[in-house]
Amino acid sequence: MKTCVRAGLVLLVAGVPSLAIAQQQATPAKPLKVLLTYGGHEFQEKEFFAMWDALPGVTYMKAPLPDSARLLKPGLEKEYDAIVCYDMNNKIAPEQQQAFLSLLDRGIGVVLLHHNLAAEPDWTEYAEVRGGRWLGGKATIDGKSYGPSTYDHDQQIPIRVVDKDHPITRGLEDFVINDEAYGNFYVSPKCHVLLAANHARDTGPFAWTNEFGKSRIVYFQAGHDAKAWACPSYKEILLRSIRWSTRRS
Repeated sequence: MKTCVRAGLVLLVAGVPSLAIAQQQATPAKPLKVLLTYGGHEFQEKEFFAMWDALPGVTYMKAPLPDSARLLKPGLEKEYDAIVCYDMNNKIAPEQQQAFLSLLDRGIGVVLLHHNLAAEPDWTEYAEVRGGRWLGGKATIDGKSYGPSTYDHDQQIPIRVVDKDHPITRGLEDFVINDEAYGNFYVSPKCHVLLAANHARDTGPFAWTNEFGKSRIVYFQAGHDAKAWACPSYKEILLRSIRWSTRRS
């Protein structure tokens, strides 16, 4: 098993371009415009936004929730290519929820990160959009028992590439990331699994895709803090997820 740092070296030895070169080659001529939501959970803001500032081929606007929930409505797809959700918000009003679902019916890329798995726990349709749910207690879903969900900070988590042919994961090596482990959460069998964790305390898929309306959805569990954001595999998967969700792979 290779660490994040060593994974890049393995790619070079194998004759595959480095992550930096591959990103430059794959970067669209026109930058992808992202609306980046956050709120409801503390995080290392300076390091997080510095990582976003350095992402090639992407421009973004900060959208703190719940104040920016008014933007999540039909018409946003004309201004932005994708929404990336790093929030754990649970205060979107019912009329704003419906506007967001109507936006997804129009079609826009959506990438959901890390603690967004626990966002809007009482909004059933949002769990369907995301394809998974963090569970505060035990629950029976589709006849199976799940929860309560768990978390463990500062874990070395080995990640296995499940689908080696998907545009998001094609050509990537297995890697190890220092991150927060999640356990006992629910993932819909309708989702397409891309990555899986090999860790006693991280028991579900690590990344998957879903569809809702005319929108492509990606959930990526990684990204608790700067240790995770520094991982080359994290940034590469984030970029590929945004591109795939916008149908500009």
